[in-house]
Amino acid sequence: MRRAQRGFSLLEVLISLLLVSVGALGMAALQGKSLRYTQDAVQRNEAIMLAQQLLEQMRSNPKDALSTTHKFSSSSAYYKIAGTAFGTASRSDCATRERGNGGSDVAKADLACWLQAVQATLPVTSSILSASFTICPSQSDGACSNDASSAVLIQLAWNDPSGQCDNNLCTYRLRGEL
Repeated sequence: MRRAQRGFSLLEVLISLLLVSVGALGMAALQGKSLRYTQDAVQRNEAIMLAQQLLEQMRSNPKDALSTTHKFSSSSAYYKIAGTAFGTASRSDCATRERGNGGSDVAKADLACWLQAVQATLPVTSSILSASFTICPSQSDGACSNDASSAVLIQLAWNDPSGQCDNNLCTYRLRGEL
């Protein structure tokens, strides 16, 4: 081996090792981001399913969800505006409870069981539940109305420390007809 080429192979190996290390670090960073985005997608999917579940429970209990004029109003046991706490109801066995003929007691039990599911699946605190959750009449997209309406707006919120949402608080709104 010539004197000018001595150590050249070692230099090639070190450069290759550096490139492989940078690639491995890049892959690790990508894996971390994909886990965060997957977590975000799972939470959004859970929020969608929970809002849809509550809407279907409300539809199946027209005795409480709808007034005599067939509109959702603040007199319903399902009603909740931002800044107020959820009503308290005894939590019966949610899987086997009797919904019977509907009415206010069934609505309260529906909300209690639904709230239990929310707390089990989404990262929420009691302050988020009272400040950011909404179940109200809606006459326009994304807004509550003081007047009764055949449409209902359901808003859920949850903590997101990853910074994907404004102020680390993600929200999902569902507006549907009863």
